[in-house]
Amino acid sequence: MTPFEFWNEYLNKTGQKADEAVYSGELCFEDSSWEGMSQLELVLDGRKTAVFTALPSFEINRELVPAGGEVYIVEDTGDEPRAIIKVKEVKILPFKDISWELARLDGENENLEDWRSKEREFFEDEADLCGFDFEDDTEIVCEIFEIIYKKSGQ
Repeated sequence: MTPFEFWNEYLNKTGQKADEAVYSGELCFEDSSWEGMSQLELVLDGRKTAVFTALPSFEINRELVPAGGEVYIVEDTGDEPRAIIKVKEVKILPFKDISWELARLDGENENLEDWRSKEREFFEDEADLCGFDFEDDTEIVCEIFEIIYKKSGQ
């Protein structure tokens, strides 16, 4: 099913009009396992309700920081639409100031120390690739989202 077909299915089942519905694009959660679950499975299961990105990545890639209210089709690694999410809120704060309350929304760790260790490694790798220095005071964009539609049968 194409994203267009999936979007139309969503509109038909929710009764929304195409010219009034928000559509921000498609995205794919990379596959990295935690207890054998992919990022996508964590999202579909409701365990992952946030994603974290270093602010310099948006700036370097000349991308806009997402905003609350944006709606995305979530695809699997084969470009098959699986769900639609809506960004509820976007927070930008230094890495060192991210609380466990916020970090736990990532759905992958048991405590803040584990989350920080894993994310620090991820952000350092991202910084090396993009050409910025990652520090504890690097600002992080946290997108908090909710699933508003799932593919039939999920």
